[in-house]
Amino acid sequence: MRLASLSPFDLKTARIAAGVAVGAFMLTVAAGLFAQTPQLSLADLLIGLRSKKATLEERNKILAEAVKQRGITFALTGEIEKELSTTGADRELITAIRQKDAPPPKKSAEVAKTAEPQPVATPTPPDFAFYKSRADVSALKGDFTSAVADYSKSLELKPDNTVVLFSRGQTYFNLKTYDLSVNDFSKVVEANPKDSMAFMNRGMSFEKLGNADKAMADYQKAVDLDGTNESARSALKRMQDEQTRLAAAKSQPAAPPVVVPEPPKAPEFISLGALSSANAVKMVMPVYSMVAQKSNIEGKVAVDVTIDESGEVVEAKATSGHSLLRSSAEDAAARSKFKPAMFNGKPVKGKGTIVYNFSLRQGR
Repeated sequence: MRLASLSPFDLKTARIAAGVAVGAFMLTVAAGLFAQTPQLSLADLLIGLRSKKATLEERNKILAEAVKQRGITFALTGEIEKELSTTGADRELITAIRQKDAPPPKKSAEVAKTAEPQPVATPTPPDFAFYKSRADVSALKGDFTSAVADYSKSLELKPDNTVVLFSRGQTYFNLKTYDLSVNDFSKVVEANPKDSMAFMNRGMSFEKLGNADKAMADYQKAVDLDGTNESARSALKRMQDEQTRLAAAKSQPAAPPVVVPEPPKAPEFISLGALSSANAVKMVMPVYSMVAQKSNIEGKVAVDVTIDESGEVVEAKATSGHSLLRSSAEDAAARSKFKPAMFNGKPVKGKGTIVYNFSLRQGR
């Protein structure tokens, strides 16, 4: 079969026609891409790359220019870049996409902000609550000298606060300045003549001062005010028994000399009396249940505790107080830890009483 040949003029004409066709396609694609205001999606680019109406090089140039003008709607990940390259995207198109994907640089005004001077807050001067709180912490740590100083400062601000007077009285007792502890407990009972614990603690101070009559009178008053105050009752009976023994000894003729006894055997338990944060290594406060609060139930709960040689509470039993408050008080007492009782320099078991005060009124 014979093929038709083209004259030089016809070949030139064909080339011009092909160029016009390609140019028309590029103008059509470009017009479609640039005329749209939305950014280009990944699908737009893949469809453009797969088009067969222009060469791959021409498609890449058109798409790269469109990306520069309109931007893109997607983030360029390694997986997407691989998909574009596989579909035919060249380096110029990938670079254009990467540049549009990069976050815009921060403006210099945003980068270099002038630091404005900040006002310096004036510290609040120490108040009643500050001194009381610091004193409580010092007492808990056994730093009774610092505790007394801060309790005294808080009383300068609120001289009639019986809570702080009671705490300072306990701290004076721990410092063995029993005359000063008597003064503080006396102020407490003057302000609140029905405070059984204040009478009991003043009785302990009188006993340390050697004033047995006043000590027993205060123990008796504590029992009269609160029949469940077993610590006061036990101390009163102990002193009464001692008084009876001394009276009986005076009425009997002098006993013949006796052999010096062996060192006393350590008792099974030592009565520690009222236990507080001053005796505690860890004093856990009870949870005031919402049921009790909503029922307006408040008051004191006394918990008798047994402490082993290491100071751990091995038994806790509430002996007074409302039934809805006892369980919480027992749980707090059981999780507390105290300094062990000592006998002849050796730790022994001890028994004492913790009194928790559940109050709906703040500041009490």
